[in-house]
Amino acid sequence: MVVKPSSSTVWFLALWGLALPGASLQAQLEPPGQHLKNSAYLGVGYVTNVPNTYVGFNVLGITPKLFGGAGLYADVKFTTSSPGDDPFFLPGVSVDQAEITWGDQYFGEKSDWLSINLALVYTVTPELALYGGAGYSKETAYREYYDNSETRGNFGFYWIEDTQGSGDRINFLGGGFIRLARVLLFQVGAEAQPLGATIGLTLAFSL
Repeated sequence: MVVKPSSSTVWFLALWGLALPGASLQAQLEPPGQHLKNSAYLGVGYVTNVPNTYVGFNVLGITPKLFGGAGLYADVKFTTSSPGDDPFFLPGVSVDQAEITWGDQYFGEKSDWLSINLALVYTVTPELALYGGAGYSKETAYREYYDNSETRGNFGFYWIEDTQGSGDRINFLGGGFIRLARVLLFQVGAEAQPLGATIGLTLAFSL
């Protein structure tokens, strides 16, 4: 059996591979003793919300000129696979039609997410920066049903959009950046909408 790596694993390995030569170069260019609290940094990276959005990108800026080491963080995260793209998605079918009119059995649910966030960052130690902020999230909810007659969908299984479960959300997020190497930061945190753990890697270069 061949085990294929997930898309998130591939992205993390790619960023790690980019970070290794970058760290070596930065070690030569960055003066000794330079760290998050006394230097300005600009970073870009890959970030996920587990288990909801496995693709995302962030931008980070920190400068010691703001309160001894503060800045801004922004990210965008989104899902890449959607029940709306499933060949057995039935557009225009409501939850009432599936459950009441057809009497089909509810089987499961899944949501697509798009989130855009902005946060304030403050460096509390030379190797640790904390962040907190808010953002906008758009949820598109779907439901899967089973048709006992198996005349609809794939052997009776099909998806529909749950319009009542979809909508715009306000997201709150918080977490921290831990400096693993001169140019590599590990991000860990949590978010409310969608609820999940934030994990990422950021390449942060001193200015």
